Amino acid sequence: MLVWIAGVCVAGADGGRVIGVSEIDGIRVLLFGQPDPLRAGLADLGVYLEKNGTSCLDASVGFRLIKLSAPSPDPSWAGPGCLAPGVSVPAILGHAGNKLVYSAVLGIPESGIWELAVDINRDRFSTALFELKATAPAHPLATWWPLVLMVPAGVTLFAWRSRILSRRQRQ
Repeated sequence: MLVWIAGVCVAGADGGRVIGVSEIDGIRVLLFGQPDPLRAGLADLGVYLEKNGTSCLDASVGFRLIKLSAPSPDPSWAGPGCLAPGVSVPAILGHAGNKLVYSAVLGIPESGIWELAVDINRDRFSTALFELKATAPAHPLATWWPLVLMVPAGVTLFAWRSRILSRRQRQ
């Protein structure tokens, strides 16, 4: 049970779908993301950096979101962890398990077209820009159903265990 809970709360991707490829200052930048398609709410984004055919593991990487489309007219439920546009989030090497990918979980505040700035600080500071299209957020129950079911599942398992123990004591 504890393994399942930990898996639900911590599971991250080793990339997801390739969203875009860019080249800046001789560094090839590969952007991965999930869920597919990207939605308002939490998104797992990862970047693979390559220069001259070898991985760049000595860079400092950050993500910034900039809204390109008009604000969404309908109030959308995006969930916790959503960013204010322009706030930088550091990407950590090996965060999702893949030791070659810089990744972070970003909160996309609303649906629409966003520009993702990937700030790379290696020998010098560079920024790669990607356009992201975020669809409407999933319903809260569709997003958080594993956590919502944890309490009833725990109560049910406790009752089942108590019943088994009481039968053993009668025998």
